[in-house]
Amino acid sequence: MNNSSTNNSIAPTKDRIAVVVAHPDDLIPCFGTMLLSRDIFEWHVIEFTRGERGMGEQGFRDGSTAKIRMAEESAVCDTLGATPHWLDEIDGEAYASRETCGRMAELLAELKPRAVFTHWPVDIHGDHAMAGVAALKALFLAKLSPEVYFFEEEYQAKRFVPDQFVDITEVMARKCELIRLYKCQYRDGGIERRNCAAATTNGMHSMLLADGDAEGFMTFVQPLQGQAKTIFQELPPPTHSPAIRFQGAK
Repeated sequence: MNNSSTNNSIAPTKDRIAVVVAHPDDLIPCFGTMLLSRDIFEWHVIEFTRGERGMGEQGFRDGSTAKIRMAEESAVCDTLGATPHWLDEIDGEAYASRETCGRMAELLAELKPRAVFTHWPVDIHGDHAMAGVAALKALFLAKLSPEVYFFEEEYQAKRFVPDQFVDITEVMARKCELIRLYKCQYRDGGIERRNCAAATTNGMHSMLLADGDAEGFMTFVQPLQGQAKTIFQELPPPTHSPAIRFQGAK
């Protein structure tokens, strides 16, 4: 099912968080949050596809693109201290199939994440929509009720309105460095420019940052009743402006 394993018999030393993404590099909207919390949470990335078509049809047919993109994603995950898990949907042909949802449910049941992040399903890219819907179906099949948050894929997601904001100003430069690790997709630098613009926009939309960068997420499932904090409320306060603490602000 995946290129790594977890052990159900060993209790995790940290709460686990799973991110379900359609393609390698779809993890970018979460980079800042992951950088800020990698010492707090154990992150796992569930990859719906291997991004097989990200470099044209020839690379798809001969398998070279999948190898390149898996290697790039593994390097990013290593830097973030995250563990990748690979499913077998095909880039450009991804579906929330019964088999894939079942396999994801098995993995989530093993991980027992405290929170799950995934694509906002109202997205013009069908693979993004399918990955988001599959994550919700897999949680239902696994009978799990973690916190669930959606992230936005810049210009592709539609009608996305974040209600949770994380100040990533202090790690924005590091986020950009990680974006550049996706060398086969970086090309003219557009991916970095779009994400910088998104971070600036989220900073303004948070209404609590006069000048800074933020990641924005949309809440789907709140913490279980009686749970004192959301995962956002456990993040450290921004060091660049200690008087401002707005993780999870609405």
